[in-house]
Amino acid sequence: MCLMAYIQSLTHIIDYLYEEIRTEKKYTEFFKKLKDNTEPELTARFGSYEEAMKLVYEGIFVFAMIWSFGGPHLEERIWFSNTIKQRSTKIRFPEATNQVYDYCFDVLELKWELWQDSVEKMDPNFEGLYSNLIVPTAETSRQIRLINIHKQSRRGLFYVGIAGTGKTTILKNYFARMNREEVIAATVNLNSYTDSQAFQVVLESNVQKRFGRQYGPPIGKKLLLFIDDINMPTVDEYGTQQPICLIRQIIDYELVYDRAALSEQKFMKDVMFLACMNPKSGSFNIDLRLQRHFTTVALSLPDNVALMTIYGQILHNHFANFDQQCKEMVDKIINATTSVFNAITKDP
Repeated sequence: MCLMAYIQSLTHIIDYLYEEIRTEKKYTEFFKKLKDNTEPELTARFGSYEEAMKLVYEGIFVFAMIWSFGGPHLEERIWFSNTIKQRSTKIRFPEATNQVYDYCFDVLELKWELWQDSVEKMDPNFEGLYSNLIVPTAETSRQIRLINIHKQSRRGLFYVGIAGTGKTTILKNYFARMNREEVIAATVNLNSYTDSQAFQVVLESNVQKRFGRQYGPPIGKKLLLFIDDINMPTVDEYGTQQPICLIRQIIDYELVYDRAALSEQKFMKDVMFLACMNPKSGSFNIDLRLQRHFTTVALSLPDNVALMTIYGQILHNHFANFDQQCKEMVDKIINATTSVFNAITKDP
């Protein structure tokens, strides 16, 4: 991965979080009370305004470090987590076995909180197919937060993971929850036959002419274009992939060329790319000139906590009208099922 991409991701996250605490009402009121010392109990808890701001700055920086430098890690996550815990001197992580990825920084409490504690409940009135049901988990909560952070600066997010890690589900969940008055979403699935012209056709079908040579979503909105399986296009004899080169050109210069008249340029405004890939299929490497424009996040298969959250909410909802004895069987059913599944996958 391009080393400069780590720094760019770090600064983008920090800029967003600083702007958030400077402009959002709940944060400005909190720091005003602390600065003016109008509520002595706040000073008793957090110390002076200057001391509290030092804690805020470290918390924001560490959070940004986790998802910029630590986001691409998978096999080294335990090492990275332990390193961050050792070097966080002012805002200590709780003494627990959880990794730093499991925590978000609560500015109003000046401490680390588990993502798991902020997970929303599933919609009990969902009537569609269970295959279309998305149950909120700690993973979906933190990825929604990350996408919102990057959406402000239109820096892309790049999810990497094998089949079953929830790459596409995370984006579908975000698209279902987003504010349609501010954002529109589109998806393009790449394969070995996708060339740059086919990709450009899909892109242009999701934008409209604004004025002159400028194109984009309706004014006041952003287009989030999700590129599924970005590594699948065929690698040509020069080691490049046509759609990827076009995406990089759009990010770098915000333009494409009119295929019917190559002297004409079309400028693409307010377009943000989100992408995912399975490293075990297609091309194993992505052009670093493109990857430097993205914050890379590696996803792993759901752990036991995530599985308990997902299937626990589904079964608790299903058994809601059963007697207490049946309700008490839910956790046992899930534990038994996951144990059998894990045994089969380890020794088929």
